[in-house]
Amino acid sequence: MTEAKDTKILVVDDNAKIRALIVSILRAGGFLQITEADNGANAWNIIQENNFDLILTDFMMPEMNGLDLLKKIRSGNDEMKGTPVLMITASDKPDDIVTAAKWKVNGYILKPLRVKPFLSKINQVIQK
Repeated sequence: MTEAKDTKILVVDDNAKIRALIVSILRAGGFLQITEADNGANAWNIIQENNFDLILTDFMMPEMNGLDLLKKIRSGNDEMKGTPVLMITASDKPDDIVTAAKWKVNGYILKPLRVKPFLSKINQVIQK
């Protein structure tokens, strides 16, 4: 089992303030190896060059949204396609949830973020 400080996390969100909030919550939770991307396209480039233990991605972003990023990850190489992905979203549209579930998203975190449930969900996913 990977310890929090050794867990490599990619945070993908087009909103710099939200990204900073997520990173600060993760650091407070003991996660130290955090990489950031401002959209799905940039995240995809980073993912192809690095291995992550967890990817946290916003659902709605320009250039490449979180669902399209999830599809690319799940269609990638064996190591990449098994990476846990959590969607962070303000949307609770049933169609979005069903589509992401078909692509094997590991869970959702609804905005606005609440620290304890957020960290609990992350710890739950990385310990599987």
